Amino acid sequence: MMMVILKNACNLKSMREMTNEFNKEECIKNLGKLLGNEDLEELPHYDTINDFLSRLNPAELERIRIDMIKKLFKKRCFESYRINGKYWGIAIDGTGIFTFDKKHCEHCLRRVYKYTDKETGEEKTKTIYMHHVLEAKLIVGNMVLSVASEFIENESEDVKKQDCELKAFYRLTARLKDTFKKLPICLIADSLYACENVLKQCKANNWNYLFRFKEDRIKSIAD
Repeated sequence: MMMVILKNACNLKSMREMTNEFNKEECIKNLGKLLGNEDLEELPHYDTINDFLSRLNPAELERIRIDMIKKLFKKRCFESYRINGKYWGIAIDGTGIFTFDKKHCEHCLRRVYKYTDKETGEEKTKTIYMHHVLEAKLIVGNMVLSVASEFIENESEDVKKQDCELKAFYRLTARLKDTFKKLPICLIADSLYACENVLKQCKANNWNYLFRFKEDRIKSIAD
């Protein structure tokens, strides 16, 4: 895991590049010191690491991430980036990670597009299958650090109403509050989150917020 973490920290673009760059005497020696293994002679090949990751419980990755973030807070590494000297800015946003022309699994999100066949002029539809994730990222200067992730996915393929970014928001913020109980947070998000239930959730968690506002989002506020 430390190799993969350092790969990303060093901005290496591929697992192959990681293997080539890290399997050098000086790097192996330094990594051995970091891990408390002075007898380390070589680093695992990227195929070995991929095999390890395919078997690793995702909950273990979550535990490692939380442990790393909490240690950074404890060491007061980013104090100067607090908003108004108090609040930690955490950006919330959804992003697509995979798109398929055919159903990938029973948890896929679905979107139906209408289009006109250029040859026949006939109106047709096409279904796209997707996997999205909602991310909470701590903003520290020109860096963002992932602090929580919530997958946006259907419980099964026959659900009447699909999962969505707002539904995932309540699941993610519940975990965020449980993990960082006393952390003074200022949520930063787009206009999707400028709605009554989200504002109530922020108030219940004692969080501040900076949301983009559009006039068609909450009419009473617009007025």
